[in-house]
Amino acid sequence: MEQNKHKKTIEKYNGSLKELSRDIRNLDYDALTELFGEMKNDAENDSTHDLKLNHPQVAEHLRNISKALQEILDKDMQPIAKLCRPYNEKGIR
Repeated sequence: MEQNKHKKTIEKYNGSLKELSRDIRNLDYDALTELFGEMKNDAENDSTHDLKLNHPQVAEHLRNISKALQEILDKDMQPIAKLCRPYNEKGIR
């Protein structure tokens, strides 16, 4: 029996999803920008993969997610990272 690729938990992380969200939220903005960029790329790659598997609806949603993440990166994440970088470099909170 094939095991589901999409899991409900992250084996490398012992906390709950709520705790994971809080831990991610506490990253500095440069790290968050990098994470969102990785998630955007993963959604884009998964979209291409699902299209090859003849799952056009799933592929379309994943492509939309990738585009939305890019918009978030461009509009808010990269500007706030740039704005806060001097404070992060100085260790100011």
